[in-house]
Amino acid sequence: MAFTDSTVVGIMSIPPTPREIIERAPYGSLATYANGHPRVRPMAFVLLDDGRLWSSTYHCSGKFLELQTNPHVEICFVDDRKLHVRIEGIVSLDGGPEKKRELLERNPKVRRHFPDELDPKFVHIEVRPSRIRWKKMGFCEYESFEFES
Repeated sequence: MAFTDSTVVGIMSIPPTPREIIERAPYGSLATYANGHPRVRPMAFVLLDDGRLWSSTYHCSGKFLELQTNPHVEICFVDDRKLHVRIEGIVSLDGGPEKKRELLERNPKVRRHFPDELDPKFVHIEVRPSRIRWKKMGFCEYESFEFES
């Protein structure tokens, strides 16, 4: 199936090109919005098979408060070839111990911040993509697709 501008897909899967870019990128830059200004910071994400992205933060962080206020985000991944993919989505912060445990297993570096899934400072971040855009090499238009809600 070819993904072109505004193709709507019914399953939570990311086509090969964006998936490859995300997997090759060392981190994603998460953009939130607070007090009339964008806020951007690099973060490590785990890409699940169904297209959701998981990460973590501290319950006392500014991003946690921003995401509680406005769950709409965009994440930009840039790989070693300078290809990039932009993912718009909605954040959920209600991941319980099971999701936290799985995140710790999928990304052991999270243990540098949180020893286990019961740490009260540990917030599980889940991004459900609503739109994905990516570019091939050079100055061209974005290819994109949107997820059904």
